Amino acid sequence: MTYLQEIQTIQAAGIPYVEYRPQPEVAEDIIITIEFTPEPQSPDSEYHYSQPEFRFGDLVATRQQQEHCYKHRLPETELETFRICAIEMVDCLTPSGELLSQPRWKYGLRSDKTKDLVWYEEEALVLATKSNPDWF
Repeated sequence: MTYLQEIQTIQAAGIPYVEYRPQPEVAEDIIITIEFTPEPQSPDSEYHYSQPEFRFGDLVATRQQQEHCYKHRLPETELETFRICAIEMVDCLTPSGELLSQPRWKYGLRSDKTKDLVWYEEEALVLATKSNPDWF
């Protein structure tokens, strides 16, 4: 559905004339879901695949920076945040496909300063939102 938006009102021979143009359509947020199905493990296996704590595109900070800001009572605006731009599942398997250790997630973050992709373990990151209970 296209809506009209008033652009301007002009007068011609003393008669007001309102000029309308179609309002640009607002693109809806596109949600892209990437799924994978790991090989089923035997029921007596001590290891299992877990859901990632963070999602692609989430804004995160390192726990080390968060602790530094907390220790020195710096405002959260001093914290450098990163957007997750890559996610990798790290799992060690036997030749038969059994897990040797607990699988873990790694997250690729790109710095605005260097543009290099740096990988972090899940435990090293914290979600950078004020509603996060771990945030100070």
